[in-house]
Amino acid sequence: MNWNQLQYVITIAEEKNITKAARKLFISQPSLSLSIQSLEKETGVTLFERTHGEVTLTYAGTLFYEWAISILHSQKQLDLKLNDISQEKRSLIRIGISPHRSLIILPSVLERFYEDFPNCEIHIVEKPTYILKKLLENDEIDFMIDVPQPDTINYQSDILTKERIVLAVPSIFTSQPPFLGLPLSYYAEQDTISLSELTAYPFIMLSSDHILGSMSRKMCESAFFHPNIRLTCENVETALSLVSRQLGITFVPEIFARQGKYIPDVCYYPIRQFHDTRQLCLIYPKNRYQHVQLTHLLSLFRDMVPKLYL
Repeated sequence: MNWNQLQYVITIAEEKNITKAARKLFISQPSLSLSIQSLEKETGVTLFERTHGEVTLTYAGTLFYEWAISILHSQKQLDLKLNDISQEKRSLIRIGISPHRSLIILPSVLERFYEDFPNCEIHIVEKPTYILKKLLENDEIDFMIDVPQPDTINYQSDILTKERIVLAVPSIFTSQPPFLGLPLSYYAEQDTISLSELTAYPFIMLSSDHILGSMSRKMCESAFFHPNIRLTCENVETALSLVSRQLGITFVPEIFARQGKYIPDVCYYPIRQFHDTRQLCLIYPKNRYQHVQLTHLLSLFRDMVPKLYL
């Protein structure tokens, strides 16, 4: 029995097809079949059975599959620990983050990180929240920056800061009520706007599948406000670019107001009826080994992200 055979069993179980598994493993189908036969002979049990064109696990195979996953996970944890000792092996860190946050949050943190660990490789995975959660569950990213993870048994959610939803308004609108007389160049706490004052203005909304789109719609409903929706899109960056083109008002996370330099010709205002905040967290699996580079990067996020909201 060897490490490869453990991976073979896992891949066949997940693909439910020898040919597909062989293709994914980059070996020939006959070689894969022979390896499984050898493993079954060594263990004395049948691991797979073929029914209706699918390859499925037997009861013994299911036990072996679960054990193989545990063993390979333990091997990965050991490799990470040995890597800390050698300090010569290149490390990989996979960050999950929503696209609208990456532009503002990542550059300064990663610039600081690479001053200490210039040889570390980082993969930035920019996806919506629901996809990031699945990637974290499947061990395809090491941590994510998003709203808190409801599963508090398996995941740690460290609060980085709190943010609320604000209005992004085209600068051309600010010469008209209710914006007339309010500052144009910066976001000020006292310059709040009531949704009921905006019935004459067009809105750009995110789709209801987007968390922000769903939240903004609920805000409108609770204020008994029916926005004049001109455009609907799928991400915050697109919505903001349309605001910059003077096409309508949209709802955005507060970070864009705090870092307004990224989008020209847009002014930001808090919404008078809504002072609630949502938590922005650093989310990672509990009880999983963190190598030196990962520990340091997480520490930088904890230290630097709150300052972006000041």
